[in-house]
Amino acid sequence: MKKYLTLALAATLFAACSNDSDPVSQSSEIGKKTTEVANIPVSFGAYVDRATTRGGTTGDITTATLPASKFGVFAYYTDNNIYDGLTTPNFMYNQEVNWDATNSVWSYTPLKYWPNEFGSNAVSEDIDRLSFFAYAPYVAVTPSNGKATANPDWGITGLSRNSASGDPFVKYVVSFDKAKAVDLLWGINDGTTTWNIIETNAVQPFTAGLPWIDVQRPLDATGTQLLKFTFKHALSRLNVQVDAMVDATKLGTERDSKTRIFVRSITFEGFAMKGALNLNNTTANTPVWLSYDGSNDLDNGDEVTIYDGRKDGKEGASAAGSEKATGLNPVLIQDTDWGVTAMQAGVTATPVNLFSNTTAATDGFYVIPTNDDVKVTIVYDVETEDANLNTYLSDGKTHGSSVENKITQNITFGTGTTATSKLEAGKSYTIGLHLGMNSVKFDADVTAWPTTPDDGGADLPANN
Repeated sequence: MKKYLTLALAATLFAACSNDSDPVSQSSEIGKKTTEVANIPVSFGAYVDRATTRGGTTGDITTATLPASKFGVFAYYTDNNIYDGLTTPNFMYNQEVNWDATNSVWSYTPLKYWPNEFGSNAVSEDIDRLSFFAYAPYVAVTPSNGKATANPDWGITGLSRNSASGDPFVKYVVSFDKAKAVDLLWGINDGTTTWNIIETNAVQPFTAGLPWIDVQRPLDATGTQLLKFTFKHALSRLNVQVDAMVDATKLGTERDSKTRIFVRSITFEGFAMKGALNLNNTTANTPVWLSYDGSNDLDNGDEVTIYDGRKDGKEGASAAGSEKATGLNPVLIQDTDWGVTAMQAGVTATPVNLFSNTTAATDGFYVIPTNDDVKVTIVYDVETEDANLNTYLSDGKTHGSSVENKITQNITFGTGTTATSKLEAGKSYTIGLHLGMNSVKFDADVTAWPTTPDDGGADLPANN
């Protein structure tokens, strides 16, 4: 697997899982001019690479959920000065860039042009500079406050304001619901584009894996020299699967038919639930995550617990006094009636996804990686129907025994020298939780009656 993954910016949608890995650049002739000192439009391109994970907005990307590819761009004009991260986005703010399948170009409106201080009869001493930052998927916001107009509680919830000075950032909140999972990406140059500037016809160098910083006006008078973005995953993807391992045997051995295993909660440590992605990464191909308001570094991860949602008072509650909403696979949760045929199967020897009713290994959720070790704590009940008992199962009406189990484990990914306990952006991980079950076994031995009765060893006084 690659150490990083790039967004597949295909002709009609963000696509995934293809065998085609050849780079393809798209040319644009928007606003073509022919004169030497014409206004040349700022045109965008994209590096197409078929990634092994999907990029997009809500859930898996299809033509129904995202009919056309799009991304957002911030641009800063600093005139003769270099970009110092102290200015406002005065050239482009959250500019929506769409794929025009009819003309095979990336297009946007209003069209912007390169600053022009060069001509055959006059040469300026100034060097105009523009810096560009991009993210995907595009989200519409109110520019004055940066809040997403759809007002979501998860995924991309907003951007830095159009009046805010400094690097642009994208605010993000994690969701464990696959239907709400958002794969956030940011754009960099990959070092393959040769950028000839008009003043000297020299090649302007850029560092691969970093944004397009201090870009000068291109030599190409036709407007086909493109700012080509490669989009990279800013998040880690986790797939958590759970199964039962009975009596320490191999997987596939089922528990007794009178016993069910139900997950009550799971707690994660080692990643952040919300943060702000700084689009100006300073280390090549490495995302920079900030605190949610974008004011500080994101140093530490969170501890987050997802409960089964039953309001039975048996587990933790929120500060408001009501149990946190369910986020677990309903197959793994105790149903209201133990004895009915529709009773949930609970945890079996077949691995299933902890958060969605599927066995697909690719069904995961996105989290913000930190420098913390990953630790998982799972709480589950082992319940056995037994009419002889006076106690009840968690449905409150079926006689039986219910035993709560709590297991905590530090997670290590990989083996040998490549093993790590920390998540990395752009990588997909699978955590397999094997709930060990040992049945209670009995043993007995039979001894023979003694041949000589035992008098008990008591000495009684003699009668004289």
